[in-house]
Amino acid sequence: MAKLAVGLDIGSSSIKIVQLKEDRKGVHLRAFDVVPLPPETVVDGTLAIFTAVVERLKEIVSNNKIRNKNVSVSVSGHSVIIKKISLPSMTPDELEESIQWEAEQYIPFDIKDVNVDVQIINPNAGQEQMDVLLVAAKKDVLDDYLSVVSEAGLSPVVVDVDTFAVQNMFELNYGFPPNETIALINVGASVININIIANAITTFTRDISMGGALLTTEIQKQLNVTHEEAEHYKTAGAANITNSSIAREVQALSEKISYQLTTEIQRSLDFYAATTVNADLSRIYVSGGSAQIPSLIRSLEQNLEVPVELVNPFKNVIVDAKKFDVDLLQKMAPLAAVVIGLGLRKQGDKK
Repeated sequence: MAKLAVGLDIGSSSIKIVQLKEDRKGVHLRAFDVVPLPPETVVDGTLAIFTAVVERLKEIVSNNKIRNKNVSVSVSGHSVIIKKISLPSMTPDELEESIQWEAEQYIPFDIKDVNVDVQIINPNAGQEQMDVLLVAAKKDVLDDYLSVVSEAGLSPVVVDVDTFAVQNMFELNYGFPPNETIALINVGASVININIIANAITTFTRDISMGGALLTTEIQKQLNVTHEEAEHYKTAGAANITNSSIAREVQALSEKISYQLTTEIQRSLDFYAATTVNADLSRIYVSGGSAQIPSLIRSLEQNLEVPVELVNPFKNVIVDAKKFDVDLLQKMAPLAAVVIGLGLRKQGDKK
């Protein structure tokens, strides 16, 4: 049986790494770590400062004594297009052969500049049609990710998309409720991934180019503090800040930015509802480092009028309490959604 790859999530504010092991008892946590990246290292999903990423990658692998060099990475944002399309029924082999030509109609980039992958999600969509998920990623962005990983002495064996890595993680920990429509919303520092799943099948995805970094910038500006201090205030919550006037200011900024993020998310969900029959969401599951902004979940619940739950990516992962600080792990859990999904991948698998 092929060994699970090491999950590596290169985000815009930090790098997350995970090593999982699978056996008959389930999925075990072997290693998990997060290292921050200097500001502006990754901008809009594009690697701006290669050396910083390579250095941090080497550091995180060495600190966690990870020997397995096979890693799975993911991309998101502007450089990735995900579309659900209907095509005439055909075999997977026929689809592989014709996809370049089919894809050209749906992709706003030159087909020569992208890598295309495809998956049949409903082979019998009716009227001799099938539903297919088309994913295209810009080659230059992919090449950048692959080259920093290689330069750090690792071997990239799987390239995924953040949206589907989160879906992978969710399937392990929660499973998909039958006859229900749910939304997985992953709120990162600079990108929000939305994935709406009906009856265990992706029906709508969208990446929004904004995230929790808005709040960091706003705190920095209004309180005249460093990036590091702003990051601390962002997730600490007003109750944990000793200076009451700073706590009030952070609370007000947190509510303002949470409302801004909620409004953008609501636009996407409204678009989905307007274009889909039976579009009622039964629950929203939120993950990502910026899901820790104290007022975000409250803002989503109040404005979207749907139950909202913070995802725990370690829920069904077997964790050795002698080896890991379980409380710290729970605190960092929202950050781990993408990387746990990546850590469940193997070389050569097709999900």
